[in-house]
Amino acid sequence: MSKSTKTSDADAAEAGDGGAALSVQVKKRDFVERVVLRSGAKKPVARDLTEAVLATLGEALAKGETLVLPPLGKISVTRSISKAGGDMLHVKLRRMGTAEDAKKDDDSAEDPLAVAEE
Repeated sequence: MSKSTKTSDADAAEAGDGGAALSVQVKKRDFVERVVLRSGAKKPVARDLTEAVLATLGEALAKGETLVLPPLGKISVTRSISKAGGDMLHVKLRRMGTAEDAKKDDDSAEDPLAVAEE
């Protein structure tokens, strides 16, 4: 038998080393709270804006549009299935690298791994 434990958002943020082993479900109320903390906006304003952004994202994905939204990344719908309870969208999210990653790519292009034969 597995024992279920509750994990707080803070614990999940600490453990967020990029691995997908830990799954935390973030509710809209908690997400709006994060937006308030990050933006400094008043809660009602942040809630309205968050709801508008989420609705716009949902509409675009439902149409099958590919979204390129830095710093989030590129989101594309790979498959969609219509069911009685609503549409199920399978999406692919390609996270965009940081500016440091881009610089590393530029450096490696200038310095090839092997010397070309003449």
